[in-house]
Amino acid sequence: MRERVDPLIAERAPWLYRPGAHIRIARGLLHLMLGYDLTIQIAEEIQDLPAPEMMDALADMIAQNVDVSGLERIPESGPAMIVCNHPTGIADGIILWSVLRQRRPDLFFFANKDAIRVMPQLADIIAPVEWRPEKRSHGSNRETLTYAANAFKDGRMAVLFPSGRLAKRRGLKLYERPWMPSAAMLARKYELPVVPMHIKARNSALFYLFDAIHPTLRDVTLFHEVINKTQHSFKIRTGKPLDGASLSKDSVAATDTLLRATMRAAEEGEYSVLIPRARGRAIRRRKVTTVSL
Repeated sequence: MRERVDPLIAERAPWLYRPGAHIRIARGLLHLMLGYDLTIQIAEEIQDLPAPEMMDALADMIAQNVDVSGLERIPESGPAMIVCNHPTGIADGIILWSVLRQRRPDLFFFANKDAIRVMPQLADIIAPVEWRPEKRSHGSNRETLTYAANAFKDGRMAVLFPSGRLAKRRGLKLYERPWMPSAAMLARKYELPVVPMHIKARNSALFYLFDAIHPTLRDVTLFHEVINKTQHSFKIRTGKPLDGASLSKDSVAATDTLLRATMRAAEEGEYSVLIPRARGRAIRRRKVTTVSL
């Protein structure tokens, strides 16, 4: 597993793998601070599971304090799309899986294709997106769009984070990055019902400290910002569905409509408690108080 994870770290922070005693010391300290060995251990425990069971296991590990409402607004069948803000990174996708898996077990994510490099079976639920600008090409875009076309033809539901990047902290507030037009364009093309969802959550203070120092430090914390979420809370609101076919032909205006709908969802109604039913393999055992509804 290290041979899969280490290249991803090296691509994000090449300086960590330069020669020199001081670099080795820095790398060792970062490994300790970011729970590198625990990350590898967890990855090795789930590496042979099919994609849905892998996601179940991760969801059952971190989805311990989730408030959600409005799931009845999500279509139970047929092609559809969820658009969502992106406050924490990988954990956002896992948390959405935890609340959507029973209603829409056919869901898939537009996500960084590096996830498939670590766990190839995730190709079953990920439309691969190339995150490195220098690696993007017509071929990589075609791969993403072909996956989406086949999935929508099969009646599956997509989850997109249109910003493609984590929210930026300024002071004590998180600000969503600008949204890309891909979600609006796909929704119009395939005439999809689009359901906006809003996640209220944060990363650790260490993440924001590293982000303030240098983006490479921020990027190498992303695995750590999954395994440390067992004690974090997530509040999820589901907005009113929109008709993709009715979105403006102007991609900027259509994208703004989706973004505004997502931000409005955060302000609607009260949160109700949802306790995900454990379905995956237990990774880390913790005492959890459950609530019967």
